Amino acid sequence: MAKKHLAPVGAALPASSCFLPRLLAWGTGLLGLLMVLAFFTGTYDKAQIKDTLLFAGGGTLLLTWLAYKIQQGRARFSRASGVWVLPFAAYYGWVLASVLWAPYRVEALAEWARYAVYFGLSLMALEQFGTRAARIIARCVGWSAWAAYGYGLLQVLNRFVPGADFMPWQGFFGPRVFSTLANPNFFGDFIVFSSFLIAAQYLVSRQKKWIVLWSMGLINLFFTQSKGAWVAFGAVYGLWGAVYVNVFSAWKKPYKRWLNAAAACVALGAVLLAGVYAFKRPDSASFRVHTWVASWAMVQDSPVLGTGIGSFKTIYPAYRKPQIFFIENAHNTETQHAENEFLEQWATLGAIGLILFLWLLAFVFTAAWKRLKNPAVPAQERWLLWGYSGALLAMAVHSTVDVSLRFASGGLFFALFLGLVAALARGKEDDFAELAPAHGWAQWAVYALAAGGALYACYAFYKVMQLMSAPRLGDVIFTGVAWAFFAATVGLSVFLVCAAARRFTRAAALAVLALVPAVVWGAFQPFLADHYYGVGALFATQAQTNPAYFTPALDYFNRAITHNPFNMAYRQYRATLLASKLDLSESFNRLKGDKTAPATDYERVLRDLQTVEKHSPNHALLQQAYGEFYFAAALKFSDRARLAANAAEYEHYKAQALADMDKAQQYFEKSLLLDPVNYATYAFLSEIAILQRRPDEARARVAAYRRGPENMTEENWLIKMAEDPRAKQLERRIQAAFGPQAPGKTKK
Repeated sequence: MAKKHLAPVGAALPASSCFLPRLLAWGTGLLGLLMVLAFFTGTYDKAQIKDTLLFAGGGTLLLTWLAYKIQQGRARFSRASGVWVLPFAAYYGWVLASVLWAPYRVEALAEWARYAVYFGLSLMALEQFGTRAARIIARCVGWSAWAAYGYGLLQVLNRFVPGADFMPWQGFFGPRVFSTLANPNFFGDFIVFSSFLIAAQYLVSRQKKWIVLWSMGLINLFFTQSKGAWVAFGAVYGLWGAVYVNVFSAWKKPYKRWLNAAAACVALGAVLLAGVYAFKRPDSASFRVHTWVASWAMVQDSPVLGTGIGSFKTIYPAYRKPQIFFIENAHNTETQHAENEFLEQWATLGAIGLILFLWLLAFVFTAAWKRLKNPAVPAQERWLLWGYSGALLAMAVHSTVDVSLRFASGGLFFALFLGLVAALARGKEDDFAELAPAHGWAQWAVYALAAGGALYACYAFYKVMQLMSAPRLGDVIFTGVAWAFFAATVGLSVFLVCAAARRFTRAAALAVLALVPAVVWGAFQPFLADHYYGVGALFATQAQTNPAYFTPALDYFNRAITHNPFNMAYRQYRATLLASKLDLSESFNRLKGDKTAPATDYERVLRDLQTVEKHSPNHALLQQAYGEFYFAAALKFSDRARLAANAAEYEHYKAQALADMDKAQQYFEKSLLLDPVNYATYAFLSEIAILQRRPDEARARVAAYRRGPENMTEENWLIKMAEDPRAKQLERRIQAAFGPQAPGKTKK
């Protein structure tokens, strides 16, 4: 057999054989497609799969690209590149630095990991991609739009023909369309930015199919009822439409005036439409206003450095307005974002972080504008830049009233578009230099790691799917589509890693590539944890009426904690479940979380709640859980005191009961500071007053609930509290315990 002659390390092959660089571009585009279309009901958070794809897919692409640069011997940036990289590095560097003063390090590092992927994607797009890669990615966005828009239209049809949408989540947001993006506002964000790339592809190719697709998006956008998306659509199309008319077109001035007027009308029409729907659904606008006011108060307490990355959801509840609980009609709500990207940047990264973020945006858009105005640039390249910069601007505008950028489905595209717009504005050609293939034991080791990672992923996904039933047609279709998507994703990842390994000979490059299975494994753990958490929550609910579900619920909560020990919700659920039984006998039970020593449920519940408190001290329901736990414990110890065998035992249990009842009251008071409109808290405090024979205090608690918080002036919600039938029942309970209120006494 003839011996193969391999090109030396770093040697480039003809452009026709540029397989790996093209694969990076296609991999990025397909990751975006999966991010849009992936939606999994087998996890507690239905969009958890998108986070998994962000870290697994984004990590795979970035490690492959880094290994590729190492193999080329070009891992460092040139001086010319440094000018373009500087704004990105300055902003993301400050994000990293903010971890140092963030009060909650686990949450800060988790958020930093997300930013690290975003920074890597921006950098890869800036350094690796050019016009050809931008077209590939735009094509993938177009494919995802065909699928998402098509399913969105099916949801629209379901409004008029019930049952047309056969998927299990149909009607989850009422009449609002959300397609595969899990939320109408996220879908609106996707429609707005994808429509610019669709318009750009029409301008490049003049194919009418893009007009059809763009029109489908417009119909979907209306039925999302996403007012922020409408405003972003109208404002940016008005502005970018004027750019197209005045920069690209050769129309004469009279026509340009009419077209500029039409662009202004589009913007005005979108604002008016949003205003009309704001009056129809005022709670949405009210929610944002109250969130902004509270976030601004948070900014004022740390205006320069901010509170640190990842700290918003932990610190914000201390500033949250009570109106939020009425708007969302729930007390387990934990607002995680400011509903305005720039305000959240200021709150968490301080004025310095906000300035660096604005500098980055200004730098990218200024460079894009200069190239758009340059007549020497080929028209097709300018149209592509027009589409990407319009998409980026639309996302930035929408983020002033929405949180899309804080979630994987929006954040990935925003980071990618930042890099792509800068790359297109830079006028850089695609880095499509290819490397000669190689074979050796190191390459085979990477192949084996990739295959092992794929087998693990398949086994783990099988275990998840095994617990899911498929009683309806929609569930059966969903199961098939889920497996198809999963197989395609795993197959593409393995193919990418093996194709890269085949072309790498440097030990450092192969070592970086060998990290991919570990990154994918790490990204998959929160997905498994969230799945087990969802199953555990279901069993915990069923355990309230059927004790047989108590042990399975505990088992699944433990699995969730094992796979993701940093999510405090899992521990709080386990603590609540243990508190429902509150076995005071000491034993060693791994199922209940014991590691080395025996314990009682009293100690186990405290252990979990104290762990949660370190990470979420301002969570109102945590304080409520503390109060309910101590209240239940006090009743338990009181029962034991009544059954005491001797005076010493009686005094011991009595003292414990009194101490726990005092602690219960203290934690309920803390809960009221964070959530002053929760009836359950007032009811428990009234019950404590009844048990301690304090009738005036019991009546005062009811009166305080009926009166409502001092800083809430909305009459409709105050009336709702004043006329709450549960408060009347509580008053009758107090009267039954103490008799009618004495004449002359008034409620405080």
